[in-house]
Amino acid sequence: MHIRRSEKVLSWAVLTALALVVLIPLLWAVLTSFKSEASVMAYPPSFLPTEPSIAAYKAVFRHQTFASDLFNSVLYALGAVMLAVVLAAPAGYAASRFEFRGKRTVMLLILSTSMIPGVALLVPTYFLLDALGLLNNAAVIIVVQAARLVPQTVWFMQNFVDAVPRELDEATQVDGANHWQTFTRVILPLVRPGIAASAVIGVITTWNDYITVAAFAPEVGHRTLQVALVNQVFDSIGITWSYVMAFAVVSSLPIVAIFLLAQRWFISGLTAGAVKG
Repeated sequence: MHIRRSEKVLSWAVLTALALVVLIPLLWAVLTSFKSEASVMAYPPSFLPTEPSIAAYKAVFRHQTFASDLFNSVLYALGAVMLAVVLAAPAGYAASRFEFRGKRTVMLLILSTSMIPGVALLVPTYFLLDALGLLNNAAVIIVVQAARLVPQTVWFMQNFVDAVPRELDEATQVDGANHWQTFTRVILPLVRPGIAASAVIGVITTWNDYITVAAFAPEVGHRTLQVALVNQVFDSIGITWSYVMAFAVVSSLPIVAIFLLAQRWFISGLTAGAVKG
């Protein structure tokens, strides 16, 4: 009993230490966003702001391109996720319910495409889009980002559909339903938690994607919050750390909000995909 209690205490101590390693830099960033620039640069540095101010946040929201940057971030993230789910959900259903020659090879090939680093495809994709005159095109950005989400989403959807008993398919087909009707009317409602989990992962991935937008949409009017944030760091005038931290906090809030709102479906979706029955 004493050994188990010691193990429990040790586990909590390790988890607490890991949580602090992650949370302290985040807390430092948030507190820095409420400091004046003079306070940020003061030595020795202070952890808490002596005179809290929201001036940095006002500057972020008043920035001339903030609205367009936010709109582009939302457009690219939602567009890519919706396209990926529309393509991957039927593919995952087919992979789960249909048997065909070379099925395992095809699925492994789909998965392997997600293992290719995006940077490795950056140069050829750029030259191709440039030759076709498709740079700074919102639809192209959405398609490129969706293409990176589809492989893993297909595998997720296959696992989620695997968790649905095949007897439901057989019952609907006895009633005269075809495979598409079975998929849309029976399977999709039952795998909504899985779709939510895949969507949350996709939104987070797309929202934080810097290199795709920076490379394929270099014009200011097509950039996202992440690109604008990095541009602040490389500003020739110099870095205003309170402003940069405020910008980072604001650009992270939508993702935090989405995760908190969809947390129940996210967890249940991941759990459902891990259990067959």
